Amino acid sequence: MKHIGLSFGVLLILVGCSFKTSLEPITDQYTTPNNIATIETISPEMFIYQHHYDNMDRGNHDYIEKPLVIEPLVDGYKISRGDVIFFHTTNEEKDISRIVALPSEEIKIIEGQVYINDKKLDTFYGFAHRLGLEKDRYFEMMDDRNQYNNNGMREYFDTNMDQIKLASDEYYFIDDDWMRGKMGVIKEQDIAGFVLGYIE
Repeated sequence: MKHIGLSFGVLLILVGCSFKTSLEPITDQYTTPNNIATIETISPEMFIYQHHYDNMDRGNHDYIEKPLVIEPLVDGYKISRGDVIFFHTTNEEKDISRIVALPSEEIKIIEGQVYINDKKLDTFYGFAHRLGLEKDRYFEMMDDRNQYNNNGMREYFDTNMDQIKLASDEYYFIDDDWMRGKMGVIKEQDIAGFVLGYIE
């Protein structure tokens, strides 16, 4: 009987440890909000793209004021979380966005926070913000101004999205400024390249 009680106690500890591990956040130690590289020379296969929309603006006119260097996607190149991709839309327009979820993952948004496989995406692009400002800082700044849609912005910062399960060839992208951009599923075959940075 003593052995049964001991075994049950060990089982509870193991289950507790397993549950705790499953809730550990997903982080991105390689991508930072201010790491847009300056490219001095480009190879023949790379090309220049001038982006004319502020969907990726984090408060410094990011990705919009200077020509961008695009490296075409080639077979065998691994697409990673945090990558800024170049792609053609369904209307055959060119666009850029950021990869937040990878093939076969589940993604959902609860009150403006992205979750991947039920784990919090704990990185600068894992939650709703406006021009690089998180919710509290945004309202601190805007409360000093006379007119703005407070209720509308609170709804925006509390965005929810039901869970989506990605197929083995699908990624999920979200523009850095959710309010000015979009989010959605993209097939790997529709990703044309990666944004390396600005041309010098």
